[in-house]
Amino acid sequence: MAPAQDEWRVLNQIVVPVSYRDRILSIAHDHHFSGHLGVSKTADRITRYFYWPGINRDVAKFCRTCHLCQITGKPNQVIPPAPLQPIPVTSEPFEHVILDCVGPLPRAKSGNQYLLTIMCSLTRFPHAVPLRKITSPVVIKALLNFFSLFGLPKTVQTDRGTNFTSRVFGQAMQQLAIKHVKSSSYHPQTQGALERFHQTLKSMLKSFCLEFERDWDEGVPLALFAVREVVQESLGFSPSELVFGHTVRGPLKLLQESFLTETKEHRDLSDYVSKMRYRLGRACQLAKENLGLCQKRMKLRYDRKAVSRQFKPGDLVLVLVPVMGSALQPRYSGPYRVERRVNDLNYVVSTPDRRRKETRCHINLLKAYWARDDRVERSAHVLKPCNSSTDSDARGITVALSAACGAEVVSPLVAAAQVEHVSNCSTRCRGGFLVE
Repeated sequence: MAPAQDEWRVLNQIVVPVSYRDRILSIAHDHHFSGHLGVSKTADRITRYFYWPGINRDVAKFCRTCHLCQITGKPNQVIPPAPLQPIPVTSEPFEHVILDCVGPLPRAKSGNQYLLTIMCSLTRFPHAVPLRKITSPVVIKALLNFFSLFGLPKTVQTDRGTNFTSRVFGQAMQQLAIKHVKSSSYHPQTQGALERFHQTLKSMLKSFCLEFERDWDEGVPLALFAVREVVQESLGFSPSELVFGHTVRGPLKLLQESFLTETKEHRDLSDYVSKMRYRLGRACQLAKENLGLCQKRMKLRYDRKAVSRQFKPGDLVLVLVPVMGSALQPRYSGPYRVERRVNDLNYVVSTPDRRRKETRCHINLLKAYWARDDRVERSAHVLKPCNSSTDSDARGITVALSAACGAEVVSPLVAAAQVEHVSNCSTRCRGGFLVE
């Protein structure tokens, strides 16, 4: 270090007794002029003027337990994701169906503003229904039309939207003997396949509207045909092949037929049915194997940065607020208390300040809340010099140094020549400090 820099590192520090340390920490971190900075900057601010044994440990604990810092969320404090748990692959097409709603979109001439999207979890066969509104009765009616084509599923998976959690929707699922599974709040990864389809569908509808200058709802059937025809990377087959057992006849098929001589092939009906059953069964089996391999590769790549965490009933946690109303709003809400553990990734949290008194949250939305000791005051106090002649009861900070601990109470940043100065601090400081 250069000699000029050595002069700047010469510090005059006061060794602080235990009773005054919390006040100094509060001023250095919680005060309006302090700005709730991090551990290193807060420690550097304090060690310019004060010192005590274990100061870095106390500063780290004080900053970690700051309520405002915890709910605000620092950019470098990111919740580590939990290990990925792939969704089990179903055995039959349309046994497990995923539902979601998209919108509001620009109002079309027909009055449609929303899309009800449906997808089979095994075949990835997508379907979308343009709707004017997405209330529970309207959604149920659209679902019945879909079920009339592909049959009743065993399980229907949705998010926690009000149209899916209503009593009317629950009664309809109960009457149809369908199990209704709801995903965790603000965790769209549970329906990742359908959410990814939403991105593709929106992009295709944008291109359709720009190219043909027509309403988006007119391009939905064309976009669905295009998505169903192509091969899904995770399956190795197209959704149409897994559902219908053959490649659908599209524009490229028509172009191919125009260059070939048409030949008619006569097939026996029973032979055709047996071959069709074999092809469908074999295709679905290969698709499940490919999907399982794809999930293993994804889990291996995802778990490189994953961390296993657990909470116990009674623990205090903060809940991430993914929907930000303003850039200056806090990222977390709470603290709340964990009521019970549903599984390795989901917990029920008590939320008395919300409409729902209990909320099911994914562990990726939770982080531990560090409560501060009751003796530490969150409000910063201002220190000012006091008159030693009139305020004899507030004589200030008395420095007591012994030969045994002299090496511990002196900061490594203090020059060797200051040891004598610090030891005589009590005689030099005639005035004390009065806490206002």
